[in-house]
Amino acid sequence: MSNTTPTSGQNNLQRALDGDYAFSVKEILTRANELVKTNYSLLLAGCGVVFVICAVLIMILVSQYSLDALATISQGQQFMINLAVIFLVTPITTAMTVLMAETGSHQNRGFSELFRYVPSVLPLAIAQLLMTMLTQLGFALLIIPGLYLLVATSFTLPLIADKKMSITGALLLSCRVVNRYLSGFGVLLVIFVALALISLFTLGLALLWVMPFYYATLGLLYEDLFGSGQGDSTVKSKNGNEQESTFDA
Repeated sequence: MSNTTPTSGQNNLQRALDGDYAFSVKEILTRANELVKTNYSLLLAGCGVVFVICAVLIMILVSQYSLDALATISQGQQFMINLAVIFLVTPITTAMTVLMAETGSHQNRGFSELFRYVPSVLPLAIAQLLMTMLTQLGFALLIIPGLYLLVATSFTLPLIADKKMSITGALLLSCRVVNRYLSGFGVLLVIFVALALISLFTLGLALLWVMPFYYATLGLLYEDLFGSGQGDSTVKSKNGNEQESTFDA
C-alpha cells in the first residue's frame, strides 16, 4: 500500500480508484495544518473575500427590506438570494481548494489566483446548485443521505474547474472516489462539525483558523486522490482493463 504523499509519476486517480490510497485521518490533518501555516495569508484572504461578498449582500438586503419583511420573504426571493451567493462565492471557494492542491505540489500562487475561475462561473454555479438541491433532498428524506451527499460531492467543483470535466462526470467521479474511503471521510466530517460548533463558543473567532484548515484539508485530499492539473483520460481496473474516461478535457 502506498504512502499518503503522492510520489512522482504516479497516477493519483488510478491509485485512489484501486483502493491503494492509505487514508490516515491523523496524517491528513497534520499535513493540512502544516499547509495552513505556510499559506495562511492566502487562505485568510480567500475567506475574507467570501465574507465581504456575503456582508455586502446582507447590507443590500437590509437596505431594501425591513427586518419584518426579511422574515417573510417568499421562497422565490430566497432562491434568488441563494443563487446570487452561489454565483459570487463558488468560483472563490473552488479556487481556494485547487490552490491548496497546487501549493501542496510546491506551486506558489498569489492573491489574484483566487479569481482564476470567475470565467468558469456558469458551470460551477450550476454544479453547486445541483449539489445543494441533492443535499437538501437527502436531508428532507433522512439525515444520513444528506450527510452522505454533502461529503460525496465535495470534489465536484475542483474537478470541473481544474480538469474541465462535465458536471455529471465530475459529480459521479467525486462520489466514486469518496465511496472508496467513506469511513475516513465520515471521521473528517465529524471532526469539522465539532470544530464548527466549538467556534460558536469563541464568537466565531476560531473560524479564522477552522475555515482555512477546511480548505487546506480539501485541497490536500484533492491532490492526493485526483492530482491537480489535467491528467490522463483513462484509468485501468486492477485486472488491467481500461475503463471509460471520466475526463472531458
